[in-house]
Amino acid sequence: MTDLGRIEGVLAEEYRFLVGERRGWSLVEAPQDLELVAHVLRVLLHTGTLRDFRDEYAAVAACQHRDGGWGARSDAAESAVWVSAFCALMLLRGNRFLAEETLTAAVRRAIDYFLDLQHGDGRWVDRGWADLDATSHPISFLNVALALGEGHRRAEVERAWRRGLGFILEAQGDDGGWRDAVHPSGVEITAHLIQDALAADLLLGERVPGTRRACAKGLTALRAWQGADGSWDDGNVDHTMDCVRSSMVVSRALAADLTASGTIETGLAWILASKNRRGWGDFRGRETNLERTCDGIDTLCKYLAFRTPDPHAVIRLWGYVP
Repeated sequence: MTDLGRIEGVLAEEYRFLVGERRGWSLVEAPQDLELVAHVLRVLLHTGTLRDFRDEYAAVAACQHRDGGWGARSDAAESAVWVSAFCALMLLRGNRFLAEETLTAAVRRAIDYFLDLQHGDGRWVDRGWADLDATSHPISFLNVALALGEGHRRAEVERAWRRGLGFILEAQGDDGGWRDAVHPSGVEITAHLIQDALAADLLLGERVPGTRRACAKGLTALRAWQGADGSWDDGNVDHTMDCVRSSMVVSRALAADLTASGTIETGLAWILASKNRRGWGDFRGRETNLERTCDGIDTLCKYLAFRTPDPHAVIRLWGYVP
């Protein structure tokens, strides 16, 4: 297994690097790409440093649109589903520690936004994303709202959540993966769906029939698709990080042992070997970017939690248990 002291050292170095690049992601400094901002807020949450950055969480709430959503950039005029769900999720989870009334209000406006925009078949639609992507993130947000006891329009939230899960379950392929025109390999979207949408239902009491079987099939598909070098999708750093994270949380939710398969360890070793001097790029040897660096930090945080004796430790880093 990977030496935990090494992981802690890399994590500390990369966190310092990210904070040192604050001008490149801070909403307090300038308008920003909100997908990147949400990635950073997740790092602050998982490293336990979010109280030092209250102003960044407040700045996300301040650029919320009147309809309850957010745009792809903080200065965009039109709301978009995927990024709105990511921003709302980070405010919901962060506010457990910050306890700010403005963040509570922003989360509840976001719930209204998603309830208003869901289609009759359970999906959400976003011009910038495939329907499976656009549905995955609102379901992740609603998962955590249910898990953390958010009471705003709770019965409607649960109905919307069930319909969204139903749409996702119906789209699963016979091999356990999900595919569409945007995700022909199935790797990225399968990793997203089983960790962001389906795993939480197992922890909420498996209220939607078929979720456990779908999670197990998805995890089996990910294991089968891993390359001999430990990566997924021919050395795609983003997709490999997604698969390692997904394997950790889903195996814990299923109480499955992945030690024998080596899926997580070989994937993590490849991720560490693919790091630049500072941060990660989208492929090995590519220039570092802050979004991928956030994903790397998040993966290391989750691996440290995965290695603890507490079987729920890594699950808490998704917000699916308090």
